[in-house]
Amino acid sequence: MYYEVYVDVLFVKNLWMNAALLAMTVWADQKRVRPMRILAAAAAGSLGACALYLASARLAGIHYILGSLILAAGMTGIACPGRKHFAGRMLCLYMEGFLLNGILRYLEQFHRLSGLWFAVFSSISAVFVMAAEYIGRSRRREEKRTFSVILHHGACGVPVGALYDTGNSLYDPISQKAVSILDGDILEELLRKSGKERLPRFIPYHTISEQGVLESYVLDGMELETGDGSRWIDHPMIARMPGKSGQYQLILHRDLLSS
Repeated sequence: MYYEVYVDVLFVKNLWMNAALLAMTVWADQKRVRPMRILAAAAAGSLGACALYLASARLAGIHYILGSLILAAGMTGIACPGRKHFAGRMLCLYMEGFLLNGILRYLEQFHRLSGLWFAVFSSISAVFVMAAEYIGRSRRREEKRTFSVILHHGACGVPVGALYDTGNSLYDPISQKAVSILDGDILEELLRKSGKERLPRFIPYHTISEQGVLESYVLDGMELETGDGSRWIDHPMIARMPGKSGQYQLILHRDLLSS
């Protein structure tokens, strides 16, 4: 029993898969995807894979594995040069390969993947994996910007979930204090239970879609939990959020953590 293998078909199939995997690896490393480097690395890897396949009958298993590792290292070095994080990129290339191959093997249960169908389904699968990685990366990035905060004013302390927002550049025009924005219902509860006299200040604001004036107050303090421990901020200025809050009740000012 024997199989006929067409080297040109094997080359094109490997070229397509290598290009997809390398693009996914470079993108996952948050590097700029350079199409010509990706294509050159994919072509080198595909030529090497064809040579390994043709010589596989005369190679021991360990030699075949070493040859595959050398090919992966070469493709990684061409697509994304530089020694820094090289091992991590190679590991990512293998992980992306296992994941993409698993998806394609699952899809083969429903449709024979050859020729144009292989190109279509492998491309869709690669886009799906990249989208999943993007969502996961966005969530991790957002988690790094979220904090547990306790607002203190008078006899009252209220815990809230806060988001560190680099887009919040609101300042009090008189004192030039950074202004964070708090959900209106929580601010009302804090002021009511504090037992202190209300001394509001009014701060003009404008966004792309609206402008107006925000009612703001200087609180006694803010206790902010960070990865390095607890941090106390004296007399933070808090404005009433226009409209209802979304996922986060407090929007921290972009300069607050560096002050």
